[in-house]
Amino acid sequence: MGHQQLYWSHPRKFGQGSRSCRVCSNRHGLIRKYGLNMCHQCSASTRRTSASLSWTKCELLEWVITHIYLPQKQ
Repeated sequence: MGHQQLYWSHPRKFGQGSRSCRVCSNRHGLIRKYGLNMCHQCSASTRRTSASLSWTKCELLEWVITHIYLPQKQ
């Protein structure tokens, strides 16, 4: 068996190896709550961007629910 056949050949259905950030594909520091699936760094940059746009916490949560959480339920 060559390297190409062995590399990443183990199935990744469960655990940290199966999940990644929807923004940057990072596997570390993943926030999965409410189906966000964003790494902690991208989440922080989203918070900073929303703060610069003067969004409140409730408006940000409402946006996350309508654009990320609800489409996954359908």
